[in-house]
Amino acid sequence: MGAIIETPSIYGEMTARDNLIEQYKLVGMPNLDGIDELLKLVGLENTGKKKAKNFSLGMKQRLGIAVSLANHPEFLILDEPINGLDPQGIIEIRELILKLNREKRITILISSHYLDELSKIATHYGFLDHGTIIKEISSEELVKKMEHKVELKVRNQKEFVLYFEKNKISYEVIDNRTINVYGKYNLSRFINELSKKNLIVDEIHEQEESLENYYMNLIGGAKND
Repeated sequence: MGAIIETPSIYGEMTARDNLIEQYKLVGMPNLDGIDELLKLVGLENTGKKKAKNFSLGMKQRLGIAVSLANHPEFLILDEPINGLDPQGIIEIRELILKLNREKRITILISSHYLDELSKIATHYGFLDHGTIIKEISSEELVKKMEHKVELKVRNQKEFVLYFEKNKISYEVIDNRTINVYGKYNLSRFINELSKKNLIVDEIHEQEESLENYYMNLIGGAKND
C-alpha cells in the first residue's frame, strides 16, 4: 500500500500495543497482523502493559514512528525526530531511520536543525530560508564542498593543472587565478614541492567548512541576492 505519512500523535494512557491496535482501526487494516513485527522493529516489544505516557522521550518517538508505519507507507515525514533526545536516544532513532530506508525501502523526509546529525544519514539535502528552498544538493556534492581544501592564487594556471593531473592531485579550477586543491597537506612541504617545479603560488588559504557554516553562508547569500 503506497502512502505518504507524517508521524501521528500517540495516546499516553495506552500501551504501545494498544496504540498500534487503535491506529490499525483508524486506517482500516483488516486484521492485527504485523503488530508484533512493528513493535520489534522499533525496539518496543518488551514494554508490556507500560503506558506510553511513562515512556522516555526516545521510546515515545519510536512508538510514534511505529504507529505511522501501520499502513505500510512508502514515504514518511519526520519533524525534528531527535529534538530533546539524549545521545543514546539519538543513536536509536538514527539506526531506526537507516533500517527503515535500507530494509523496508521507505523514503524518509526529515525536517531538522541538527545538521551534524543529518550528515550521518541524509542522501539529499534541501536548505530552506523563511519557507523557501534556496538550495538542493546531494550528499556527495555536499561532502565535496565541505572537504578540507587549500585555495591557491596562481599566475601560470595551465602549468599547475598539468602538474596536478600528472600527480593525481584532486583539484578544481575556480577562475583564471584560483585553484582549489582538496585534501590535507603539510603546507610548507607542499609549497616547496611546487616551487621545485617552478610553480609559484602568490597566495594560499586553508579552508574547511562545517555543515552549519555552509548553511549560514547560503542564508547570507540568499539575503544578499
